[in-house]
Amino acid sequence: MRGVVLLILLLAACSLNPLFASAETINVEEESRLNYLDGEGVVIAVADTGIDMDHSCFRNSTTDVGSPGNYHRKILHLNNTIDNWDNKGHQQFRHGTHIAGILGCDPLNGDENMTSMSKSAKLVIQDVVTSNGWEVPEDVTELLVESSKYGAVINSWSWGDNTVDYTNRSKTIDSWTIENPWSLVFVAPGNTGSMVLEPSNAYNVVSVVASDSEENESLWPGNSHGPDINGRRGVLVAAPGVDIVSAEADGTMFGMNNGSREMTGTSMATPMAASFTALLQQLVEVEYGHTPSAPLLRAMLASSAEGVDDLAPNSMQGYGRPNLQSFENGFFVHDSYFTDNWTGLIEERGNSLSSLISNPWNGSGANGPFLSEGESWSRMLSPIKGEDVEVVMSYNARPSNYEIDDLRLIVHTSDGRFAVDDKISSSGYSQLFYPSFGGPLTKNSSNETTVMIRIPAEQVEDLDWIKVEIIANDIFNGSNVDYLGIEGTKLGFGLVATGVENLTQNTAPKISMLEGPNGGENYSESLNIKLGISDEENDSYIAVIRLNNSNYSIDLSDCTVSYSNNSEINCELVIAENLVLYSVNREDWRFEVVVVDDNSSVWTTPKISTFVTNNFSIWWTSPMIEDFDVSPVIEKDEGEKKNYTFVLGIVGVIFGTLVGASIMFRKFENLVLDDVPSPFKEEE
Repeated sequence: MRGVVLLILLLAACSLNPLFASAETINVEEESRLNYLDGEGVVIAVADTGIDMDHSCFRNSTTDVGSPGNYHRKILHLNNTIDNWDNKGHQQFRHGTHIAGILGCDPLNGDENMTSMSKSAKLVIQDVVTSNGWEVPEDVTELLVESSKYGAVINSWSWGDNTVDYTNRSKTIDSWTIENPWSLVFVAPGNTGSMVLEPSNAYNVVSVVASDSEENESLWPGNSHGPDINGRRGVLVAAPGVDIVSAEADGTMFGMNNGSREMTGTSMATPMAASFTALLQQLVEVEYGHTPSAPLLRAMLASSAEGVDDLAPNSMQGYGRPNLQSFENGFFVHDSYFTDNWTGLIEERGNSLSSLISNPWNGSGANGPFLSEGESWSRMLSPIKGEDVEVVMSYNARPSNYEIDDLRLIVHTSDGRFAVDDKISSSGYSQLFYPSFGGPLTKNSSNETTVMIRIPAEQVEDLDWIKVEIIANDIFNGSNVDYLGIEGTKLGFGLVATGVENLTQNTAPKISMLEGPNGGENYSESLNIKLGISDEENDSYIAVIRLNNSNYSIDLSDCTVSYSNNSEINCELVIAENLVLYSVNREDWRFEVVVVDDNSSVWTTPKISTFVTNNFSIWWTSPMIEDFDVSPVIEKDEGEKKNYTFVLGIVGVIFGTLVGASIMFRKFENLVLDDVPSPFKEEE
């Protein structure tokens, strides 16, 4: 077993006048639309000194401790293979219970300040301390395999070795997480005041430094910080870690205690960030219906963060301290790894790291895309007036013996400019470039795998759209072509954008017949059709009605109408007036309707709807026409045939109608007749 130095050993002494900070320090405001978030449905795993299960935070009821399992109030699983309690006298006694309380305390009695942000989450407890001290498995994937088995994406580890090296443990974490993208490890970087310790220097973990309470916003001076041994930022976020109030173990198995205590350090900040991330997981599961991947959670965590006492991101605080206010007004996410049953997928591949490597996954059943080198993905979005646009993208890296893949995040604007990832200036915002200064890929990239673009509200106020683009600039050419994982050639990502709205595609107008022929009727004097026209976007539209049979069509110009909103159309046809030039004695007549909207949305094209009635008969002979006693031959399969006249003439009818339409549709006429302006033509 590796000797493990618990980071809590290096805690600073508590202040004489402590600022009591509960686990709710970064919770949402009561009036927020997000105040329902409490970790419901989320499983969090914690590997530490164990847990005092009879504590009020965790026991099943006021009088019953209960047994871990699906029906226990808090503890889904307790791995007690090396120990069975947060035992008195063991190294760092009470540490694990305090950490578990930050992650999931929902107290039945005692200090309400112990209540966790993610109080409704369930916990997987992995006791890694015995009477001999810390005995973390040499192969830490044992912990990660177990947590995945019970559905935990989030893992909280407040420990590590007293070394800044990228160790075998760091490498193992990165290997596991590139193979299992639904595994996210939160690691305390240490309390040394210098470079982050292992395994918080793994590429795919969330390294968390401690900040003071909200009332005294500053970073705790004892934090280990970046840059790490690999020259990366080394810290992703900060979280409250000073005088954090949580559960206190009493050292007895059936004491039914309710005690609380305060502790300080990155050991406390780490579960605080993990608890907050449980809210993000719940948010995505509720609003998108899927469990988010680790890259998406990491992107959302960075996006939510605000700088504590300096511009962020930087190596001292990462992106800053999380705040759910970022998602108050909605957000857009894209997760390549969205799938219905990630636990089943991991189990099917064999659970262990060696099995996952031996049974690579090609991404089937997931949202995608998974990009090979040179491929790209993009999405059109609309800036929200008065809000900054912020886009964060994250992806998992291969371990350090591989080169870091290079996915580039780019934002294009409708006025021809672009911004690239991690080019945050002293203003706190990304610089917008014109193409004359070189394309996006000419700008140097960092070796960070969580990157941001932030554009101020005044810079996007007059923009019609932005295009978010991910380009696979450099992807490892592994032995498993078209697969994911360590030896794969494809890579997925998680992305979140705030200050934007998703540009949904324009929908075609809907046509419904309120009155008219149902089929088989015979008309001898007049007939009419009454239609209801509606458009989801409330676009204006033009409707054209035509009387048709297998031999010819009659445009009913009196029934060509234009409207600026949803409405009804009543088209009446008087046979003696409207059909005097035609042989009308036929049984294959039908009405055909064409409706085209003007599409007030600038990002999509106009949409056309058509409607055809069933065949009906007209039996009448015009006195102006002679020698029409014999009706033309009627093909009885007309109902099955396409109306070629209609199909070939539909565009001409629409365009002809537009030409004769009112002035209000002149702009629309140009939109329909002209080429679609860029960049939408490129998008098609």
